[in-house]
Amino acid sequence: MSIGQAQWSDLPRDLLELIADRLQTKTDVTRFRSVCESWRFSVLPFQNRIVLPTKVPHLGPPHFHVPYLGLPHLHVPYLGPPHLRDTSLLLTETTVYYLSPPAGSISSSSSRLWGWLLKLKEGQQQLGQLHLVHPLSPLQIHPLPDSFPKVISALQFRVFEMAKSYTLQFSNLDHCNYKVGLSQNPDCPSLMIVASGVLWHLKLGHDRWTAVEDTVSQLSYEDVIPYQGKFCAVDEFGRTVLFDSNLTITEIASVNSTLCCGDYKNLVESNGELLLVDTYCTRKENTQNGGRKTFKAQKFRVFKLNLDQKRWVELQSLDDQILFLGEDCSFSVSAHNFGGCKGNCIIYTDMDYCFNVFNLDDGSVSPVTLHLEYANIFNPPPILTKA
Repeated sequence: MSIGQAQWSDLPRDLLELIADRLQTKTDVTRFRSVCESWRFSVLPFQNRIVLPTKVPHLGPPHFHVPYLGLPHLHVPYLGPPHLRDTSLLLTETTVYYLSPPAGSISSSSSRLWGWLLKLKEGQQQLGQLHLVHPLSPLQIHPLPDSFPKVISALQFRVFEMAKSYTLQFSNLDHCNYKVGLSQNPDCPSLMIVASGVLWHLKLGHDRWTAVEDTVSQLSYEDVIPYQGKFCAVDEFGRTVLFDSNLTITEIASVNSTLCCGDYKNLVESNGELLLVDTYCTRKENTQNGGRKTFKAQKFRVFKLNLDQKRWVELQSLDDQILFLGEDCSFSVSAHNFGGCKGNCIIYTDMDYCFNVFNLDDGSVSPVTLHLEYANIFNPPPILTKA
């Protein structure tokens, strides 16, 4: 039989197994098994290398004493309301997907030939049940918007996993969430969280959190993410460290005087590079909300890690990249994947969860509603909503 007459279903089993061994995500495995019967039986359904617990213990009761920075009586506040003190926290996983129609699947007259982002989390009560989540926060969207399609077939799209996020949440309290770093090191899977400026660590399967001791930095930590099989954390002055499975600290960037003025910092991995986004906010008293102060981002500065020099170097341009800053995860995508969009910008939400665009070219901030091309990143194409 010539190559032109070969059938995909006739590929030898050993070759299919070699291909299957290189599939890293649930999406890839699902699509592989959907091609035909022989492919489906050549590989088992996707299984995570690490089984995540649905519940994890609290950090501890109020006024829990930890020996930290030489202070014997540092009080770490309980993370939550008193009536939930004795309950467990729920660990949830969400995934950001990029969906793109296969080439030629939509008429060339369509104005939406490009892809869009979709953020989903699996239901805690019923496995396999998916919930739509706000793209840049852990909040579940319900009911679904009228414009959202009733059914989306993964076979009709090229589907890629762009990012995963993990949050700790009190049961029956949707608005109380904490961003979590998850290390999927199979030898020592664990969680790390920033609470009141202190880093806390929990080995999966254990029932007690450990406050991470850092005898060098006496500043508050602001963000932590998994990075190269370890945890990477940054404090309020830009000092950045890595923690291995034994919580051994390695400094990869020292304190930076140019990073002392921002209000909060986010770590983002972009194309294999480690970036730091420093956010500057304005504070305004909200007279309609009991005088509560609100914070509104007005400026961003982006830095890239120079590991050889152990310092953050400011970037003047992100080139083709679009950064997404979220409460539970931050990630980057190429503007090339979204028709009409330009790179070198940051998309984020304010306290009301409204999307905004910060343009690094001129430092301008504007609502995403003024930029249809960016708004379409989060909206399914019309051909789906008409189905």
